This record gives sequence, C-alpha cells and structure tokens, in this order.
Amino acid sequence: MGFSFGRASERRLKGVHPDLVAVNRLALKKSSQDFTVFEGVRDIETQREYVRRGVSQTMNSKHLLQPDGYGHAVDNVPWINGGPRWELVPCCMIAQAVREAAEELNIRIRWGGCWQVLNGTTAPAMTLVEEYSARKRRQGRTAFIDGPHFELYGY
Repeated sequence: MGFSFGRASERRLKGVHPDLVAVNRLALKKSSQDFTVFEGVRDIETQREYVRRGVSQTMNSKHLLQPDGYGHAVDNVPWINGGPRWELVPCCMIAQAVREAAEELNIRIRWGGCWQVLNGTTAPAMTLVEEYSARKRRQGRTAFIDGPHFELYGY
C-alpha cells in the first residue's frame, strides 16, 4: 500500500473537481490495488464517440465540464504487471479504498460498479455489483457495470 500517481495520472486529474482529486489521492494511499487515472475530463466529441460505441450510455456524462468548470468523474483502472487491466475484482478493491477515502473526507461518491453512493454502505463492493445486477435482471434490463468509474454525487 501507499502507491502514488505517475505523471500520466496527474495530467489526467487536471480539470477534475478538487474534492474528487482529494478522494483519489487518499484512496490510492489506502488501496491494496495500484491504479491509474485512465480518464478525467473528456470533451464532447469523445463523449459522443463513447455513446456511439456503447461504452457510455449518456451525453450527460460527469466527465464533461460541469457548470462549476470542473469534471466530476474519473475512471480509475487497476494497474497490474506494468499496465492497465479492466478486471472487476481489482476494480472492487479500488472501490473499497475510494469508499474509505470518501467517508474520511465526507465527500459523497457514486460508483459505476453499482451506480449507487458508496458512502455509508458496508457491503463488499462485489456484493454491491451483484445486487445491482440482480435488480436490473428483475427489471428485465441489462446491468451497465462500469467498475473504473467514480463520480461526485450531489454537486
């Protein structure tokens, strides 16, 4: 534990709301899983392409600059064996660290693994994913699990 961000992650945090940056910095120190900030602020053209490709479901993304002039979302991708890996179990380990950091800093964070606020939850991250998936199945819908995605909530 006690990881620190590299230059690329620091660059990708530019323009991200300071509260979310603070949560991410503390989470990385607490995390048992190293991670990189794969994406912070994105432009409208990139968002449009992501929606077209189905990797995002909305043009109202928190990755876009919000009215306060900051992006309100980051994608934290596990860093394993020298590279980024989009795997759910390590994403859940990151979610646990983000939850701890968010609670310590009293900043509400919603996680794309279950699309709910992590603050105040006690269930393991994988349980939150499973509950979200079951809820979507009961609704006859497909779960959109975005394990690397974290966003400010209530801003």
